[in-house]
Amino acid sequence: MNPMEAPYPVFHLHEGGVERNALAQGLPFPEGDTLVHGDRTYQVARLPSPTGTYLLLVETTDLSVQARAYKGLLKVLRGLLQHKEPEGLLQDLIREAVAAVPGAEAGSILLREGGYFYLVAQEGFSEALLGARTSLEEELAWYGLGVDNWLKGRPRVLKGPEIRHLSSLSTVEARPAFFEHGRLLEIQATLGLPIVLEGEVLAAMNLDNFRNPEAFSPLSLELAQAFALEAALLLKALKERQALEMAARTDPLTGLGNRRALEDTFPKLLAEAQALGEPLALIYWDLNGLKALNDREGHAAGDQALKALAQALKNLSRRRDLAFRVGGDEFVSLHLGLSQGEIPALIARLRQSLPYGVAAGGVEVEGEDLETLLREADRRMYRAKGGP
Repeated sequence: MNPMEAPYPVFHLHEGGVERNALAQGLPFPEGDTLVHGDRTYQVARLPSPTGTYLLLVETTDLSVQARAYKGLLKVLRGLLQHKEPEGLLQDLIREAVAAVPGAEAGSILLREGGYFYLVAQEGFSEALLGARTSLEEELAWYGLGVDNWLKGRPRVLKGPEIRHLSSLSTVEARPAFFEHGRLLEIQATLGLPIVLEGEVLAAMNLDNFRNPEAFSPLSLELAQAFALEAALLLKALKERQALEMAARTDPLTGLGNRRALEDTFPKLLAEAQALGEPLALIYWDLNGLKALNDREGHAAGDQALKALAQALKNLSRRRDLAFRVGGDEFVSLHLGLSQGEIPALIARLRQSLPYGVAAGGVEVEGEDLETLLREADRRMYRAKGGP
């Protein structure tokens, strides 16, 4: 049916906005019709208004849909350049995918961490779904096409009866959050695909339709794959960015955090100590005689001594202890839950574990000025070395 034959004002939604085509005469046509006009196709939607009923024609020509999809992908890429957090970028991505992929009414992305997948972005579901976890085995069972297709990132579509069957399996029933908040039993069609890069599954994306088992066309699969590839590239770029940020905060010789990492970490650990009502101790460490060791045995021996002290500080760790190298032979450690009276015993324990002499001075944190605390701990450390 020609869209100009409708008895309603007809509007055409396109990339440039919405424009009125004509007030046409003729027979009505139901919502959901696909209209062909020349080489273009449209989906029809009725929009009631106080002055009558309007018909909105949403162009569904393949090229037009693809253009909208790639425009959405570019929008997500801009977010990467703006240094958005991973969860925010993936939320942007799933929102654009649901808007652009024909048949999608909702969607989600699950990020892999080891043997588990965590739902980190969703569109069309309850926010209570965020953080829901599935195991690798559960995710593979839900995917349903086997490991080989999984590792190749091939999309799969499940329809009503298949979804009900998978939902009845014990591996899927172990995911109550998806039944409670993920509208699992309402889904009529789901398009799922692993997000794969360089042979590794980084995440999984699902696009869902609640009304039509035939909602997803070949074009839907093509565009979903484009979004999955974009997600893989985003995750790779984020990993590389995080690696660079980590390198900028890490001492290359010892692997400990550097001065910048200490400055970033201190206020967070202090806030945690205050929230828990626990003490926080700061200890300043100095490797005695490093220059003499370098002169006598060479810099390689000095480097080994520094690494030994760094390892000793790591071995002290009770999960809530952190250590940093802040200068040539100077280290700082932070200890959540350690009081002033317990500092001497910890220093003595570390000294006993090293073949090198170490001076140290510690303070219990009572203020928020890191520089003041460092000066006081340094003063106590210097006094321990025999200074005035």
